[in-house]
Amino acid sequence: MATPAIEFSGVNKIFQRRFGGVQVTALSNISFAVARGEVCAFLGPNGAGKTTSMNILMGFIYASSGRTRVFGYEPGDVRAKQRIGFLPENFAFYRYLNAEKLLQFHLKLSGRQLADPAALIAGLLAKVKLDGYKGLKIGKYSRGMVQRLGIAQALLGDPELLVLDEPTSGLDPAGRKEVRDLILALKAEGKTIFLSSHILSEVEQICDRVIILDRGHMVRTGSMQEMLAEDNRVEIIVDQLPEELELAVKERGAAVEREAHRVRILVDVAQKRALAEMLWAGGCDVISLTPMKTSLEETFLKLVAQGGA
Repeated sequence: MATPAIEFSGVNKIFQRRFGGVQVTALSNISFAVARGEVCAFLGPNGAGKTTSMNILMGFIYASSGRTRVFGYEPGDVRAKQRIGFLPENFAFYRYLNAEKLLQFHLKLSGRQLADPAALIAGLLAKVKLDGYKGLKIGKYSRGMVQRLGIAQALLGDPELLVLDEPTSGLDPAGRKEVRDLILALKAEGKTIFLSSHILSEVEQICDRVIILDRGHMVRTGSMQEMLAEDNRVEIIVDQLPEELELAVKERGAAVEREAHRVRILVDVAQKRALAEMLWAGGCDVISLTPMKTSLEETFLKLVAQGGA
């Protein structure tokens, strides 16, 4: 089995306040693994511990206890850092530089040796749709343009793992779609992407796996398919529903929604067979019977509200 791209095993982080000696637990027994080639969402409300976890992953701070690995190496190991591209949520570039000069500067910092660095930079600016603005000073960029430049910077070292904190922050709908398409293209190239975002509808479209934190604890991890298959209801569509039959349907705990040319019935999965047979026997034409899926936002809010229950 291949070594995971990211591995947290029993990670704890306790911050000691300088005055008063008060200890604050930021992370408690966090364990998860991200496989190579996955797009994994790292979610949680403000204060859940996401930034602390990312800082540990990047080697900026150390865990109080537990084990963290990036491609089998400790986060601070140069062999790990060489394989990571990082886009923080809040970053600042030199406003007086243009995009080309900024990327040249960061390329030198990365230590990557190339025969034609100008070609790499031109390709990255085209990839993030900034090739038409490469001569413009960054101080004149919009927030969304700066965000796309940040993604180009994260790609400079041709990393195997991209750690993206709110990658679509500040972007308009068209810009967010471009970033989503870029992430999917990077996944197709075999890269692993670990991202944090508050825009859950976008996460639902691009991620394979989800990890949810709340108040320093991990409340759920699983594939996106598992996260969206937690609704225990089915949707039954019929052509019509006589009023006397509607009463019997509601007695089984079903919800009825009448539309222009059909009737929509939502019922617990345990009741689907008996209810479908009742409808057929009552002369209704059952057009479809479909398991309901919840949205990631609904699942997230339920887990956070219930503490993972």
